[in-house]
Amino acid sequence: MLGYVRAFKPEMKIKDFELYRGVYCSLCRALGRLYSPVAQLFLSYDFAFAAILRLAAGECGCEFSKKRCPYNPLKKCMICGSRKELDFCAHAVIITVYYKVIDNLHDGGIKSKLLAALIYPVVRLMHKKAARLAPEIDKIIGNAMKNQAECEKKKDVCIDEAAHHSADALGKVFSIGFEGERKNSLYNLGYMVGRFVYILDAADDLEKDLKNGSFNPFAKEYSDISDPEIRKAFAKRAEEMLNLTQSSALDAMDSLEKKRFEDILENIVFDGLTFSGEIVLKKYLPAEKKKTYRVD
Repeated sequence: MLGYVRAFKPEMKIKDFELYRGVYCSLCRALGRLYSPVAQLFLSYDFAFAAILRLAAGECGCEFSKKRCPYNPLKKCMICGSRKELDFCAHAVIITVYYKVIDNLHDGGIKSKLLAALIYPVVRLMHKKAARLAPEIDKIIGNAMKNQAECEKKKDVCIDEAAHHSADALGKVFSIGFEGERKNSLYNLGYMVGRFVYILDAADDLEKDLKNGSFNPFAKEYSDISDPEIRKAFAKRAEEMLNLTQSSALDAMDSLEKKRFEDILENIVFDGLTFSGEIVLKKYLPAEKKKTYRVD
């Protein structure tokens, strides 16, 4: 995930935002405890969403206490005491970063390759531990990256095929350890969120990928993205795809039996994804049609 899956603070209650930040801070601590302070640099709100989702679906309670942030001792943070799911997501962070680094070493631009080469030795060591502690996650993400690379070598790849592998991997990771209807709901929600992120990232990178000659499932149909009419047509099509995917994600979330954090999850999947989509797509629209955001 790439930073698109996060809460929309203006629509959150203060207590929910404190809990949301608490899970984020707790995941940060888990990365530092399990791997090193370097691992904390890879944290994003996307993985905080994964942690909140699994905590919401789990049977165990979730106790919070206030502790001081090691990087800002003057500030106290809400810290979640449920280590199992936080450690699970910490392993997923490291494994995802490792395969992303490998991908950048092979197919990235010059800057991406240099950065990947710089951090590879450290990430490789952390990945050895993560793969040992969470082999199922490593297998799922490793296979997805391999299948994604093979998919991108094909000449005519539709957006559905291109988005499938990363979406399928996210669905499988989200549902590890659960059974029955809860497992199906978590898989479907993970799949749709993964598909949303893939489509949105492809839309966000379209101009850059066309310039660099990199793979993008939209590149063939919208090769002349500098044309204002084509830009508007692309924005409309991408918005329709995102809306349909988000609607399916909301249906999957509604079907999930949640023990806690229901309002936070609804904010992320509805308000948060909507806001992320608007921020990306507005750059393809004429200035007078760009949306503005006002909080009364």
